[in-house]
Amino acid sequence: MIKKKNNDEPIEITRDHILSLDIATHCGYYSTHAAGTWDFTQKTGKSAIEQHLNFYNTLVDFIQKYNIKLIIAEDVNVKGQFIGMRKLSEFRGILYLICAQLGLPEPKFINVSTVKKWATGDGKADKEKMIEFCKKRWNIDPVDDNMADATHIFKYYVRIYKL
Repeated sequence: MIKKKNNDEPIEITRDHILSLDIATHCGYYSTHAAGTWDFTQKTGKSAIEQHLNFYNTLVDFIQKYNIKLIIAEDVNVKGQFIGMRKLSEFRGILYLICAQLGLPEPKFINVSTVKKWATGDGKADKEKMIEFCKKRWNIDPVDDNMADATHIFKYYVRIYKL
């Protein structure tokens, strides 16, 4: 049971209520309903506001369509890349807004090295190794490394919390 933010009433969470994300411009996602990578690349001549709105609308639509009650995501690990860090921060802010507006608990963030270690045995596994182990462990052929990350985050969370 998880309590909603600012509400004492617990909500029951099963694996069907969870969405995991690898938040980035190419945002990997995984749930029991659908998985893949959403492309939020900023279009030439378009403002960042349109990009943020696309991120917002995509998440809200998915959450409402599949009755998502909990979001888990890879925690920050940007190696000195200011623009990447800024975009990640913006998208995380939008994610918090979505959770607040829809009455979901705050998203859970999972340390990337912890997930990599759990998934592959190597806390510094590269993209190729994460894809390889997604195929080996879960028999899932991810469209790219972002989906592989989101899949491992999901599997890690449901295993640790026995969902």
